[in-house]
Amino acid sequence: MEYYVGLDVSLKLTLICVVDQTAAVVREGVVDSDPEAIPVYVRSKVPDAVRIGLETGPTST
Repeated sequence: MEYYVGLDVSLKLTLICVVDQTAAVVREGVVDSDPEAIPVYVRSKVPDAVRIGLETGPTST
């Protein structure tokens, strides 16, 4: 099964949504918007993610 991750980044928190190849939500989570916290969550929950998408906006840089 293939999994895809979407990140919705704000100044304090990042919302993470994992969907499968049928677009069914598999997992949702929230972590601090810390460059070290986000990959730790993703690697621990979906180590074989096919693609990770980032919402574009002022905080995406």
